[in-house]
Amino acid sequence: MTNLFVRKKKVKGRWYYYAVQSTRLGSDKWKKVERYIGLNPPSKKEIEGYKTEFDRIKQFLSEKGEELEKIRRLWLDKKKNATKDEIMKLEESVIIKFTYDTNRIEGSSLSYKDTKMLLQDGIAPREKPMRDIKEAENHRKAFIFMKESLPKEINRELILGLHRILKESVTEDAGKFRDAQVRVGDLVPIKADMVETEMENLLKWHKKNRNLHALELAAVFHCIFERIHPFFDGNGRVGRLLLNHIFLKKGYPVVIVQNRNKRRYYNALKRADDGNYLYMIKYLFDELKNQIKDY
Repeated sequence: MTNLFVRKKKVKGRWYYYAVQSTRLGSDKWKKVERYIGLNPPSKKEIEGYKTEFDRIKQFLSEKGEELEKIRRLWLDKKKNATKDEIMKLEESVIIKFTYDTNRIEGSSLSYKDTKMLLQDGIAPREKPMRDIKEAENHRKAFIFMKESLPKEINRELILGLHRILKESVTEDAGKFRDAQVRVGDLVPIKADMVETEMENLLKWHKKNRNLHALELAAVFHCIFERIHPFFDGNGRVGRLLLNHIFLKKGYPVVIVQNRNKRRYYNALKRADDGNYLYMIKYLFDELKNQIKDY
C-alpha cells in the first residue's frame, strides 16, 4: 500500500517541491521516499506520473533484489579472497577502463590503448591533444581521491575537490561552480545564481534518502546532478565519479558508463529530466550485471 503527496519547502526565498511516497512496510511501520521535483508545483497528471514511477521502481528493485544482492556478495567475496597484488591489478584495470570510457564519452581522442599506455606505463601518445592527455591523468587522481573519500558522505567539498583535480591545469575555473548560463543540447540548465541552492538541496536530499537501495540512490542523484549542471565543463565526469562513490560506499563494484552504450545512457538522462528515473536504474543495472563478470 502506497500513498503519495507533494511537500513544499522554502529555501532562501524560493519554494521547492518534493513528491513524497509513504510505503507501508508492516502493520504499523511506514517508510517515506522523497523525490525532488523542482521550483514549480506539479499538475494532477504529473502527480499521477510520479506515483506510477515510484511503484515501477519499487517493483523493479523487488524483482531484481536477489540478483543485486548476489552481485554485491560476489564483489565483496572477491575483495576478501584476493591477494593484495590481485586487488591492485584489478583496481588498475578499473581505473584505466573507467578513465577511457568517461573521457571518450566527452569527446576525448585517446583510444583505450593510448589511455592504458599513459596511465600504466607513463607514455604519452603522440599527436594527441595535450588537454586530452592531461584530463586522463587528472581523472586517475580524481578517482583515487573519490575512493579515499568513501568514509565521508558526499558533500560540497568533495564535489568541488573532484572538479578541481579533474580540471587542474586544464581550465581556469577548476574547483568552482559556474557563474553564467550554459546550454547542453536541448537542455537549458538552471540559472547560475541558483546553482549553490540547488546543490545544497541535492545534498540534503541525499542525506535524507541515503538508506535507499544503492541502485536507486545512485541513479536519482546522478540524474539530478546532471540536470543542475553545476560546472561549465566536467559535469559528466564528476557526476559519474559521485555515482560510484554511492555504489562503492554500499558495497557494490565500480559501474562504468561505457562509451559504446552512451546513446542509451543519454536517453536515460533525458527521460529523467521529465521525472522518470526508471530508465537510468535499468541501464545501470544492466551495466552492473555485465561488468561483474569482468571482476
